[in-house]
Amino acid sequence: MAGKRGIVFLGVALLVLLAGCLPQPSLRSELFLDDRSLVSGEPCGAPCWNGITPGETTWSEAVELVQNNAAFSDFESESAEGLMQAIWRKAGTEQYCCRLLAEEETGEVTYVFLAVSPGMIVDEVLRQHGEPTYITTFDFTDAESVVQLIYPEVPMVVSVVVGDSTASLLANSEVVAVLYMSPDEMRIILETTELQGWNGYQTYSAYQNAPPVITPMYTLTPAE
Repeated sequence: MAGKRGIVFLGVALLVLLAGCLPQPSLRSELFLDDRSLVSGEPCGAPCWNGITPGETTWSEAVELVQNNAAFSDFESESAEGLMQAIWRKAGTEQYCCRLLAEEETGEVTYVFLAVSPGMIVDEVLRQHGEPTYITTFDFTDAESVVQLIYPEVPMVVSVVVGDSTASLLANSEVVAVLYMSPDEMRIILETTELQGWNGYQTYSAYQNAPPVITPMYTLTPAE
């Protein structure tokens, strides 16, 4: 089970879940999902997305909801080694934006990943959900460094592009991806990931170099 969970952790999550979906090495794309539900709460509020709530919604229910939505196209799913996953595109585009994951054992969705087109900023997230508890950072490219806002109580991780590694997290920094998960999966993240504490708007390097407030209780290793 650890090997399955290991593919969707924070910075690694963004890289793995976007693998093969980007026409160019950039997290900013108008071809990604046009979705403001993170800050609007419509049609349902985080961690619910379009009627799908990780840890509650079954795989079959989630698949039906996505396939019956005319805003999406090219739905593809597969099952391997006890893990079910699906990807799809925003209708009218040639770029995948979204992914579902679930474990066959429970039949429940564990993760919903959304790569979103520009349209939401950090200030809107904070006004809707308050300040995040934790932060983590990673460099996606030389030009795009990412700060991830971690909300254990929701539970969700919001990925924000700040610019290059000399830039700062600002109120108008752009949200580029959202990862919703079940409470059990968030618990695993908190137990296995080094995280910094939220300290307001500041430079990327300040967060990158900040001492962690959480250190791993244990380390997941890939399944044999």
